[in-house]
Amino acid sequence: MHISAPSRSLKSPDEIRWRAVVARDVTFDENVFYSVKTTGVYCRPSCAARRPNRANVRFYDTATEAEQAGFRPCKRCKPTGPSLAQYHAEKVMQACHIMDTDEKEPTLDELALAVGMSPYHFHRIFKAAVGVTPKAYAVALRNKRVPDAPGRRASKRRPTGL
Repeated sequence: MHISAPSRSLKSPDEIRWRAVVARDVTFDENVFYSVKTTGVYCRPSCAARRPNRANVRFYDTATEAEQAGFRPCKRCKPTGPSLAQYHAEKVMQACHIMDTDEKEPTLDELALAVGMSPYHFHRIFKAAVGVTPKAYAVALRNKRVPDAPGRRASKRRPTGL
């Protein structure tokens, strides 16, 4: 008769947290913080810094607990400020507001400068958040603002599927 080992399906909270750190899981960013004994810093699970040795890691529910334990915030992920996702969402909302209120269509460079990012990086986060490029968003806004005027010619294309 063979006796199997106990089931490993039940995981300890620290094992779940460690897996979040290994996966750099953003969903744990607001309620899990980890400190690294050898560096003296604490981070969010999604921090892009080098993965620490598991033996040097301790977990906390809040940033305050980590600071009370004597650790300082990471300069890379800035765990005391808003998360990166929140930061990006604020920048995208700021850019959408600029496009909504400006009479002329701003260029990508102007939008990126207004929100304090490089044009390349801003374009990537905008498209990831909204689903379209800033240019496509601005064109859609312009088309929505300018209704078909009486003197405007209608398209001569036939509808498809007839």
